[in-house]
Amino acid sequence: MTVNTELESIAKRINWYTPPDRLLENVNLFLSQVMARGNADDLIAVQQHYSVEDFKSAYLHAPPGLFTKRAWVYWGFTLFDNPDYPMPERFPGANQFDWRKGEHDPGEE
Repeated sequence: MTVNTELESIAKRINWYTPPDRLLENVNLFLSQVMARGNADDLIAVQQHYSVEDFKSAYLHAPPGLFTKRAWVYWGFTLFDNPDYPMPERFPGANQFDWRKGEHDPGEE
């Protein structure tokens, strides 16, 4: 893929710790970060360069901890018509723990 300055700008803003050209080489990571951290303008710009299948692949290969529960449900519904697709976990049971309360989320069991 030829590096696009608009995509480079988005990559630089959503992932400040990886050089934009390296991030753009990893399409799944780039798109999952756009879905998790991008704004509406970012999504419109990126959708001009990538297919729905690319977004689906990025969603299915997203690293644990990137998406909020709300964003994960939104994209699961948008891409797969399935808001209950299981989130990636950093460790078993991590998604059932509400870090703000310091206890398990009773709605998740």
